[in-house]
Amino acid sequence: MNRSMDLLEHVRSLSFPTPLPQTLHLVEQQFDAPRLNDVAQAARRAMAADGLLAPVRAGDHVAVAVGSRGIRNLPLIVREVLSALRARGAVPFIVPAMGSHGGATPAGQRQMLHELGVTEEAVGAEIRATMDVVRIGQVAGGPCLYQDAHAAAADHTFLVARVKPHTDFHGALESGLTKMCAIGLGKRTGAEAMHALGAAGFRRFLAPAARVYERASNVIGGLGIVENALDETAEIHGVPMRAMGTEVESALLERARTLMARLPFDHIDVLAIRQIGKDISGTGMDTNIVGRVMIPRQPESGHPDVAVIAVLDLSASTHGNAAGMGLANVVSHRVVAKTDWTATYTNSITSGIFGMWRVSMPITMADDRRTLEVAVRCCGEMPERARIVCIEDTLHIDRLWVSESLLEEVRANPRLRVVGSDPLAFREDGAMEAPWPMA
Repeated sequence: MNRSMDLLEHVRSLSFPTPLPQTLHLVEQQFDAPRLNDVAQAARRAMAADGLLAPVRAGDHVAVAVGSRGIRNLPLIVREVLSALRARGAVPFIVPAMGSHGGATPAGQRQMLHELGVTEEAVGAEIRATMDVVRIGQVAGGPCLYQDAHAAAADHTFLVARVKPHTDFHGALESGLTKMCAIGLGKRTGAEAMHALGAAGFRRFLAPAARVYERASNVIGGLGIVENALDETAEIHGVPMRAMGTEVESALLERARTLMARLPFDHIDVLAIRQIGKDISGTGMDTNIVGRVMIPRQPESGHPDVAVIAVLDLSASTHGNAAGMGLANVVSHRVVAKTDWTATYTNSITSGIFGMWRVSMPITMADDRRTLEVAVRCCGEMPERARIVCIEDTLHIDRLWVSESLLEEVRANPRLRVVGSDPLAFREDGAMEAPWPMA
């Protein structure tokens, strides 16, 4: 009997019956969400801007670095980057730039690209995956910096990255082009070197790291992609290497921050999340959405104020990586049974202080019903008054299911409207049947 079955046997008899809402109300949330009507054209314009490709000559080999995040229109944007490089006579190829993701193996990182739609057939370029790195320098008083060996061997490296608020720390630079250099291209070695210094290290060393890459590597620039609250492509900017780590990249971060989605309630007693995963957020669930950071010496954001988080499943595309599980208070046994502890711990330990607390195993219940019953029982409010919000995942919060206790607030908010009602129903085995049928 495997360990997950051992745990199931232990918790199978545990039951804490608590009244749950019979009905959940489906609410649509409206965002100011500007988006590009022609993503391909925007990518072409960005590639032509500011002498971005001026260093590229005919016959040059160019590594195009692509990360592990689920960026909307990613294959299309990558194809436009490859096309612009080929128009200059260059020979481009793809390298995964994703730190220790994919189990910190070349095959795992190639598989992650495949699941993002970036295959050799789809984009028309070879993928070269390795975990080998080349040391390119060191930040004064800070970490050593590394670059993917295939990328370092090329004539140039070009990045395709989304710029957005990070789930672990906040500063002038967060997720984006500079971080892709230090963490993504640095592979597991570079990721460990940067993460070992915690949030203060990122705030202190990311900007000077950009200058080391400018001086000592072949990175010439990249595309900075900004998405809206619906995770659609809002803007694409060409950023030369000299502008990475400067106010140019910081301005893109602030633009992304203004466009990001938020839960529409200040206080939530129970937030039920159907699934978490690395394809949804680097932390499984976006800390900017749920209002929890859970990193030692890092202040909690506190917005929204969520008493209890319940998680029912892992996404298929996370391949068992349960990063962020520890942000929850209670999970269904399904989450633990699907967890690949090797992938989860590799990713967590590589992340250092950022990852340790957030892979702790929460209270685990045998099924969905009992998971939600424990969440409501422990939320600090009477069950009939509990403010319950259910979401698919932290990427998709334009549609929410809420309890009756939130309807008055919903109706007072012009950005929210009730569009229907669903029963909160379970099968005999305790798996949720509605509003989310669970496998």
